[in-house]
Amino acid sequence: MKGIVIFGAGQAGMALYRLLQRRGNRVVAFGDNKEELWDQRREGLPIWPFERVLEADPEEIWLAIVNEDAQRELKARFRARGYGGRLFGLSDLRERFQLRLAACRLLAQEIRRRGVAGDVAELGVYQGEFAEELNRLFPERRLYLFDTFSGFDGRDIGSADGARAKAGQFSDTSAEAVLARMETPGQVVIKKGLFPESLGKMAAERFDGRFALVSLDVDLYRPTMAGLTYFYPRLSPGGYLILDDYNSPQFPGAGQAIREFCDREGLGVVPLPDLHGTAVLVKTGKTGGRR
Repeated sequence: MKGIVIFGAGQAGMALYRLLQRRGNRVVAFGDNKEELWDQRREGLPIWPFERVLEADPEEIWLAIVNEDAQRELKARFRARGYGGRLFGLSDLRERFQLRLAACRLLAQEIRRRGVAGDVAELGVYQGEFAEELNRLFPERRLYLFDTFSGFDGRDIGSADGARAKAGQFSDTSAEAVLARMETPGQVVIKKGLFPESLGKMAAERFDGRFALVSLDVDLYRPTMAGLTYFYPRLSPGGYLILDDYNSPQFPGAGQAIREFCDREGLGVVPLPDLHGTAVLVKTGKTGGRR
């Protein structure tokens, strides 16, 4: 069975559901050991007992259980009963969601240590969580944020992107809300619209022609390929591309674009074991220069 079951239909399960939904994951049901919940629904989804979850055999089960001892016991129970799919707990969630941010902080240290020149950018901003961290890590550098701020544009969705990609997905955002999150908003340049048309006249914002770090998080084949084609040649030696969804089963088009681009250019990436399926691409060469 394709999809995810969240075992635990309480407050933690609801929070986990919203988080996974925002990332484009397909949750098909909840599970719970409380018999009184089995005839109820959460977020329009059924609540199944343990045996029904086993019968469904989903590709992933997430255990929304705060108590780590109880979480371990339930994991062991699923495995003992023959469940062979991917099984995660809340502790896994914390580690996987924080890994990309932790990696970004280390990359920022390397950029400063090695004197890598250039501005910072993100293509695919959504609600601005990662952009907020970029702005905090690089308060002295210009931060360019590229997004439609209206969700997926139907012109970007192609056959490589899978059935889960829908026009208007991730539309619950706005440029104003993202800018309000920034610690140093005066350094932020919002580029709203379909990429690469949204580039406009970059020189008007005092763009110096180079980037030290760029995050690509657009999920889909076309804008990922467009982002790689534009940003990689403009990446300073020693600079980094953080590539979201390289190993994403939800949005395979992004990974396909990254692999095609890297094969064509003779490049390699470093995959990260996080929930986003992130990979990092470094541009080799002699570093040093302004900023």
